Amino acid sequence: MTIRSNLSLQEGDVFSPERVQNDVRSLYRMGFFEEVDVASEGFEGGIALSFIVREKPLLSDVIFEGNDNLEKDRLNEALQIRTKSFLETQNIKRYVKQIEAAYEAEAYYNATVIPIVQRLSDNQAILTFLIEEGDQVYIRDITITGNSVFESKEIRKQMETDTYFWMSSWITESGRYKKEQLSFDRERIKDLYLDKGYFNIEVGEPEVTLNKSKEWFDITLSVTEGDQFTIGIIDYQGAVVFDSEALSTLTQSKTETIFNRSKIRKDIAAITEHYGQKGYIYTNVVPDLRPNPGNRTLDITFHVIEGNPVKVREILISGNNKTRDKVIRREIRVNEQELVNTKALRRSFQRLNNLNYFESVDLVPKRVAPGWVDLEVEVKEKPTGTFSVGGGYSSQDKFIATFDITMGNFLGKGQLLKFKVQTGGRRDTYTLTFKEPYLFDKNLSGTTNLFNQTRFFGVYDEKRTGGDFILGRAFGEYMRGSVSYTIETLEVTNLDRQSVLIDPNNCRVPSDPNTCATTLDENIGTPATIFDRRVPRRVIEQAALGNTLTSSIGFSLSRDTRDFFFDPKEGGRNSISFEYAGTFLGGENDYYKIIADSSRFFPMWWEHVFSLRGRFGFAEGIGTKKLPVGERFFVGGINTVRGFNFGEAGPLSDTGNPAFRGEPEGGNKQLFFNVEYLIPIVKEAKVKFLLFYDYGAAFREGDAIKPNEMREAAGIGIRWISPVGPLRLEQGYNINKRPGEKKKTIEFSIGSLF
Repeated sequence: MTIRSNLSLQEGDVFSPERVQNDVRSLYRMGFFEEVDVASEGFEGGIALSFIVREKPLLSDVIFEGNDNLEKDRLNEALQIRTKSFLETQNIKRYVKQIEAAYEAEAYYNATVIPIVQRLSDNQAILTFLIEEGDQVYIRDITITGNSVFESKEIRKQMETDTYFWMSSWITESGRYKKEQLSFDRERIKDLYLDKGYFNIEVGEPEVTLNKSKEWFDITLSVTEGDQFTIGIIDYQGAVVFDSEALSTLTQSKTETIFNRSKIRKDIAAITEHYGQKGYIYTNVVPDLRPNPGNRTLDITFHVIEGNPVKVREILISGNNKTRDKVIRREIRVNEQELVNTKALRRSFQRLNNLNYFESVDLVPKRVAPGWVDLEVEVKEKPTGTFSVGGGYSSQDKFIATFDITMGNFLGKGQLLKFKVQTGGRRDTYTLTFKEPYLFDKNLSGTTNLFNQTRFFGVYDEKRTGGDFILGRAFGEYMRGSVSYTIETLEVTNLDRQSVLIDPNNCRVPSDPNTCATTLDENIGTPATIFDRRVPRRVIEQAALGNTLTSSIGFSLSRDTRDFFFDPKEGGRNSISFEYAGTFLGGENDYYKIIADSSRFFPMWWEHVFSLRGRFGFAEGIGTKKLPVGERFFVGGINTVRGFNFGEAGPLSDTGNPAFRGEPEGGNKQLFFNVEYLIPIVKEAKVKFLLFYDYGAAFREGDAIKPNEMREAAGIGIRWISPVGPLRLEQGYNINKRPGEKKKTIEFSIGSLF
């Protein structure tokens, strides 16, 4: 019945060869048949037609044989064939090419693929691909010819195609010949010349040669450089809203300077952005470049097609099954019934991404009437509530186990609720955090942290218990200030005083010397004069003071222009904080602390990122009170100067006893700098390779900051923005190693980037 319904000819119709052909095509279009024939037989008064069809077989299985180096899943992904569907024999050649392309992506350029179709009795079929992989073929050499302006080395730096290097190619995939990639490289070479004024630069088709043994590729690229051009006349056509003088202030291209195509692109973006901030979001700028070969100048006309200003009719939000509309709306910097602003749109995108609630965010202005658009905000939510139990190894805390419950978008209201337990050989930590980013639906944030931390050091324990409340407020788009109150107790417990040996006549605790722990060395019969090497002086001092209560208030101001908080590529963050602890607040300590921090991120070529960071800190006791040991700065470790263990790039104890020398004591001043270069390894998974250089130190009270006493380290690492937070694995090398210090350290952490 289905076949008959697709035929135009019916019994009693006038026979027509043309209609027969149309019916044959109609049956083929059904997609069920691989063969359709027509038989005719005449009889008195007419003709009998028979449509004979052969059904396509159902594909019951796809088999790969000989695929030793590419797994079946990888090949199935390349083919995208579904079993239990009709086998389209005309597509088999395409399948072969797709398999060959998958092998070429892995440098198997000599792979051969033979397809075999095995028909079964029940109108099913098995498709088998016989694969002979061959050997991998890599690029041995890349030669540039015809260049005189730039050295070949400089030109090759612009290319993503590179030669094979056994030590790194297995990570970077360099050395693989990819035709499409090489085509992009030709454009990159052109860009290099065009940015230096060589308007007529030509890069020829690459000559790719496979050597006789089919082991290596050699590639030759020829360039024809031409003359260098300077800019002649610059004018603007079609601009009414802004005059030529106003537009000229936006452009980097200037008369009598070397032509630079990158600047032209930036000029177009700057003009378009200037219009977009006034509601002209559909403005188009087309440059007209007119070379004058005689005097080697280039005249430029920017044709501006302004269009009309556009307002937002409605903001339509979709995809937020859990997140409430108001959580999204309060991050959008465009208002309904107002002009669209492209800068505000970009900022809205950044703010929504920085919430870290969504897998993807799209903001699309959709035209609904002349001069009006609806702003369609489409989000795809990701899990923000996590429950995890795990373990790991920390360079400072050794083996650790963690238990974590985090609700990053609590009840869809944008609140954060987190409870975390971390326990290990050296530390037990319990923290509870609650954050309301818009307190009382106002431009205020409130954060409460409660914590209980015990660190175990063998012959003593150090316990901190307390909490804080932070009230924050945004000032404009990028500035934020906060005021905080913190209360904390610090206690040294389970101290084995029989292992603490101090000469009471040389007690350095700034209190009554009688409070110092003393023992009698029974073997010698005289008061001992050394510390046990296991107990740092700072702990002895704290133990002598007993339990202390710190009550403090803090103020901070920061400006954050990073594009994405969790994986920044550009922008920066500058902050300064001030903390004041006093007995008038109910505590037992009097001190103040100032910390200034600055970081900057610079986007480089191929999504590489270069970053700089510096931090300064100063703390001091007030009046006769000394700075508590726990408030000192300890420089050295994964968050300060890598290549050193915790606190080792700062003051070390020196009692004259070599057994106790080298224990970090902390300082009241710190200054350090970090330089990093990040290279994407697996872009989709946000895995990056890291090169770094660190320089800094902490200094004890009374000592000045001296550059010649700052410590240096350099190293490498891996960064991964994982689902549970940023993961860091870094190895630092102590550049100027001193006696008793390690040459290198390997450090690991999961948590916030510093």
